Amino acid sequence: MSSGEFFVVFFNNLPLFLTWMFACCLALYLSVRKVAPAAYLDPLHFYFTFTFGTSYGIIIGLYALGLISDFLFYTVFGYAVLFIVSFRAFIVRSPIRLFKAVNVLLIPKGSGIVEFYVLLCVYILLLVFLVLQIGLGITAETNRFEQNRGYGAFVRVADGVRVFVIAYLTLLVCKQWLAYRRLGIKYYALIFFILLIAVLSSAVNGAKFAMLEALYSSFVAIAIFHRKAKFRLIYAGGVFAIALVFALFVLSINLEKAGFDKDSQPTYMDGGSVLVERLMLRVLGNADKYFLTLPNDVIDKLETDALWVRFLSPVVGSTMLSKRLGYTVNNFNVGRQALLYYFPDHEISGGPTSHFDLFAYKYFGVYFGWVWVLFSGFVFACIVSLSRLGTGNLYFTAIVTTLWLRGLPMLLEPSVGFAYILDVVIIFSLLKLVCCLLPRKTDVEK
Repeated sequence: MSSGEFFVVFFNNLPLFLTWMFACCLALYLSVRKVAPAAYLDPLHFYFTFTFGTSYGIIIGLYALGLISDFLFYTVFGYAVLFIVSFRAFIVRSPIRLFKAVNVLLIPKGSGIVEFYVLLCVYILLLVFLVLQIGLGITAETNRFEQNRGYGAFVRVADGVRVFVIAYLTLLVCKQWLAYRRLGIKYYALIFFILLIAVLSSAVNGAKFAMLEALYSSFVAIAIFHRKAKFRLIYAGGVFAIALVFALFVLSINLEKAGFDKDSQPTYMDGGSVLVERLMLRVLGNADKYFLTLPNDVIDKLETDALWVRFLSPVVGSTMLSKRLGYTVNNFNVGRQALLYYFPDHEISGGPTSHFDLFAYKYFGVYFGWVWVLFSGFVFACIVSLSRLGTGNLYFTAIVTTLWLRGLPMLLEPSVGFAYILDVVIIFSLLKLVCCLLPRKTDVEK
């Protein structure tokens, strides 16, 4: 089922799909709300509750209309149940061995303030480099993936480091507030600097989610650092209002670059705004890999390459690996394959993601897909377990926050999310090693 065919089916059966989308989002929220580190302001609800909730609602709607086979329907939802159960089951209250391993690999002796300043300087230089070389992601001519071609490794490192920097700076403000219940000019200036980094880095990144990720970095860090932190509902409203404005702003620029007339009539929403319609279609895009592959059993017709290529590609760089292997490795992601099935001549980078369930089904097969689902649940459970030991420790909390936000993309594109976690381990291991060699005075807790 192509995108155009799906949109016609969706808008002709709007009550059916909206009902199931809402029901699935609610069910997923209830299933993970007690384990999410930052409660209802946790990014888990964006990556899982919202993204998969809307997707599962669409799958149920298509199944109810007889467009998806019983086998694929029960396979996808079987993986969903297995992930939730394994994720919750693997969480432990006191992961002592894991805590010691993280401390040995990533956490420096002392406060870590020297390591932070070194990383901040590197990040600022990297941000300047990206602006000079590729410009702002929000002004990309085609899309940010195409614009970043050849610089993907730099962008990925910058995205990972920015989460840590924003989290750490937020915790400095939080620590001051918890100790004295007031903030001086120095800390208000620090808040302005945090906002400046969030806005600039989001503009460089270019993703509609970028600003929301920056805000999540602060809320998750505060929640882990101060276990009793309670966020009012107004904060949630403010966060999503800012994220929505940024998403509409980026979408408006993208439409203008693509040559769309923002004053034209929408295709599917009579009397509405074309900008709102495109945002609505973007939400429906959460399920694009499902409505492209599940009807007519298209997923069984897609090609795959070796599993090791999937995991090596985001680590060493898809451009470099493609040159070595003699073919475009990114074309064999499940989501990309789905796009090429309908549009074989599509050459622009990007496209649907794979999602952990379709990735497991396609790369591990019918009989062993559960292995990847269990592993995913285990990885997320380890990070959540670590988050329960971060109270009062700035550097450790910022590290765990980074692992959590960079690890969650494993749900959307497993091999890329796994590479993000490796990035964090490698970057902070090297940072610890390099800073151990630097001559410095006694590191005093500040």
